[in-house]
Amino acid sequence: MYDTIIIGGGAGGLTTSIGLASAGKKVLLIEKDHLGGECTWGGCVPSKSFISASKTASTLTEALEMALKNVHAIGDSELPHISNFKNIDFVKGEGTFIDKNTILVNGQQYIGKYIVISTGSSPFIPNIKGLDKVKYLANHNFFYEKGDYKSITLIGAGVISLELAFPLKKLNIDVTILEKSDIFLPMMEAEVRDFYLNKLKEAGINLILNCTSMEIENIDNNILIKTNNGDFLSEKIFISAGRTPNIQSLNLNKTKIKYDAKGVSVDEFMRTSEKNIFAIGDIASSFKFSHVAGYQGEIVVRNILFPYIMKKIDYSFIPWTLFGDIEVSKVGLNEEDAHKKYKKTYIYSLDLNNERSLITFEKAFFLKIICDNRFNIVGATCIGERAGEIIGFLQLMIGNKVKFYKVMNSVQAYPTYTYYIRNLAKKAYIDYLRTFLP
Repeated sequence: MYDTIIIGGGAGGLTTSIGLASAGKKVLLIEKDHLGGECTWGGCVPSKSFISASKTASTLTEALEMALKNVHAIGDSELPHISNFKNIDFVKGEGTFIDKNTILVNGQQYIGKYIVISTGSSPFIPNIKGLDKVKYLANHNFFYEKGDYKSITLIGAGVISLELAFPLKKLNIDVTILEKSDIFLPMMEAEVRDFYLNKLKEAGINLILNCTSMEIENIDNNILIKTNNGDFLSEKIFISAGRTPNIQSLNLNKTKIKYDAKGVSVDEFMRTSEKNIFAIGDIASSFKFSHVAGYQGEIVVRNILFPYIMKKIDYSFIPWTLFGDIEVSKVGLNEEDAHKKYKKTYIYSLDLNNERSLITFEKAFFLKIICDNRFNIVGATCIGERAGEIIGFLQLMIGNKVKFYKVMNSVQAYPTYTYYIRNLAKKAYIDYLRTFLP
């Protein structure tokens, strides 16, 4: 019998396995494909490597080969790493429930006191007439496609489409993005959407919004997409229309776990309706990021080790970064949502034409910090070459409940990014002092 059985060896499953094993628990880790999961083999790692490779590669094939070297360097290290833990047993196969404590893999039954489901998600394939008659790409096979091509249509204007569009264009591939909504990046500030619209136009990337109807035909080895906003012909199509949870083969009906098409229902401790079974990652969260799966895994480790003083999950300070032509990163609320939630807010921002951009010849640097009436940071957005790191600095303040004006207690080197954050904190400090005036 195992202390914990973990189904899924992605970011969440690996974090949970190593955390529990480090505390002396006996763990069984089950993975049907590659350790490292979607992020390592079809998401974060290959996409970011591809973005970097496109800056020096002369062809698509060369860029993909460069990216995949990094994928294997990272992915192939996962099994040797967990093998260092003598109390982690690894089984390659598909795990299904027999009951709330028993998992079947490759005809063998395994029993665990606790079970953690971390099976991730797959690309959601929309119901488009004719799509089943053509070969389409998605994140799981794009990086492994052989051969160069001259044109591609990306269906869906989500993060992965925007991340892939710019490097593809750099490699002299015509790129069109079709989006069914009349807005893209709805969770972002209006300044970010305007900025990206301009960047797409400058790069010669076509973004077509409000494509509410689509039909696909195969014509002379090309793919024709007919929409209510025109027809688009390209050699390849890429589907980026959201994610669907990998729960179909788990046999969850053998338990009392509540689930639906969106995934598994969990409470604030990441427990399912079967209290000995936890669920983490894409199947249990609207934040479908590997760093969120890892964070959830850490919460589960804590709650399994200390079941009488469980820790709640907190999504208020989850950061995310779009690695497009220029990074865009955010944490917390945007300005519109902050105004709805709080009676009074304070907004501190640097526009795109600021001193930092001039000094370093950067393409752009924008920063907006949103505070509530007590000067707690409730949201921040950044555009810049190191936007993710800047938001990480602010995320630390949110997570540790540091008042924004207290950045004044630091001294930052000029002209670093944090120097300009401190400059904005000066304004917050003045606003703070004004609250004491009659």
